[in-house]
Amino acid sequence: MTPAAAFLAGLLTGGVAVWIVYRRKAALFTRLFSFALHEINTPVTAINMTVLNLLCGGFGEIPGPLTPWIEMTREQVGRLMGLVGEVRDFVHMEQHDDLRVTRVETSVADILDAALVSNRRGMEQTGVEFNLATVPDLPGVLTDADRAVRCLSSILFHARKFRTGGPITLDVSSAPGAAGAVLFVVSYQGARLSPDELAQNLDLYYPARFRRDQVLGTTGLGLGFIREVARLIGGDLFFQSTDSGQTTITLSCAPAEAQA
Repeated sequence: MTPAAAFLAGLLTGGVAVWIVYRRKAALFTRLFSFALHEINTPVTAINMTVLNLLCGGFGEIPGPLTPWIEMTREQVGRLMGLVGEVRDFVHMEQHDDLRVTRVETSVADILDAALVSNRRGMEQTGVEFNLATVPDLPGVLTDADRAVRCLSSILFHARKFRTGGPITLDVSSAPGAAGAVLFVVSYQGARLSPDELAQNLDLYYPARFRRDQVLGTTGLGLGFIREVARLIGGDLFFQSTDSGQTTITLSCAPAEAQA
């Protein structure tokens, strides 16, 4: 073997060895991170149950001035639980490649109630006008209920953060057609976004993009992540903005009738 060939063989062998070590360490890190998320979820759940018992009167009457602060705590703990769930799903989706979803028939009312339980009160406390409009007799949806609730809740948090004025409106209806999806359409007045900025917001890794000002137009793991989860549970997400900044984020869910 010539010296050049020996050098190349050694370089290749070394590169393969480094790659194997890197992959093993990455897998080890991912498993440890998953375990840490599980451990974080345990105390967060305990705190959430305590706050719920406080608000329900389980520990006696709450002095009036404390109620808004406990309600705010409930909202933020709920948001923290959602973020832990998002990060856990991301790890299983992108690292373990084993994210499992279970689609069952769920009523639209159940998704709305769970998503609005803290969001609506949070909007009231911050002076944000919130309007809800639903079409009667909507079909049930075939989805992963917990993740659908988390997606809708995250969209509402996004609207609250980037609303520049006016109300936030949630319209729930069925798309046209015999097998039309159920649409949860969140609209608000926001900043004007170019087509390129809209597309960037739907990039799965958008929150990791480097910016000198460190300012990103997103919350949680971003709309790109929500779209990926929405598609996994049988729906989709659409993000649109007009020249005037009127913004709509649409979460679609497959109707249960389509499964029949």
